[in-house]
Amino acid sequence: MTTADIVRLAVQLSRELPQQDVRRLAIAVREGSLGLQKFVASTAGVAVRDACRRLMAAELTGQDCDLVAGALLGALEVDPQIAAIDVVWTGPDSGLATSRLTSAVVVDLIDQATVDVLLVGYAVHTEPTVAAALRRAADRNVDITLLLERHTDNEKFSGAGAAFPGLVAQRLSWPADERPAGAALHAKVLVVDERRALIGSANVTGAALERNLECGLLLTGGPVPGGIRNHVRHLVWRGVLRKLS
Repeated sequence: MTTADIVRLAVQLSRELPQQDVRRLAIAVREGSLGLQKFVASTAGVAVRDACRRLMAAELTGQDCDLVAGALLGALEVDPQIAAIDVVWTGPDSGLATSRLTSAVVVDLIDQATVDVLLVGYAVHTEPTVAAALRRAADRNVDITLLLERHTDNEKFSGAGAAFPGLVAQRLSWPADERPAGAALHAKVLVVDERRALIGSANVTGAALERNLECGLLLTGGPVPGGIRNHVRHLVWRGVLRKLS
């Protein structure tokens, strides 16, 4: 694993586990494989045991172990109370000062990503500016996850084809056999690095991003962005959401 991969893994683990477990894991990893093995044997938590196994599988060197421990503890310190909640609009100008248009915010958020991007959407088209931002993120080795509605799973959904063809991304579905009758994947959420989240009414379509009257909230900092990402992650673990690629 490269140094970037090691740091990415440590930051991801710090977001998945309770703070007290992150601190205990940091102590264990400083002792290398032996420390992780002892930690596995001493804990009943499935997520903690899985974290230990993932670190052991990485075959960390002594220097890597110190790096992981530092990254684990450092990631805990960058989870302040919510620093800002901004309103993001699309549509007619009221004459009052407002945040930027939804389209600009979506592209800006993706361009800021260093670790991962989660995009959840109902009607998602391959909008050129969004597609270009996602390709730039993929070129930076950002992990991209797409959870999008499909006609296969919802016969009332009229979208055609998979959005962003050719994009290197993990694609998820909410399969029909895991849904209540008539249910739709209707959430519209963008989460970046588990630190910023845009939640609103806008689909990723030209009309929604540029012309419709749409409103969303942009959350920066705090536990909510990471909580959204972990909710999706746990739905995958439970088999409610299914990996397509």
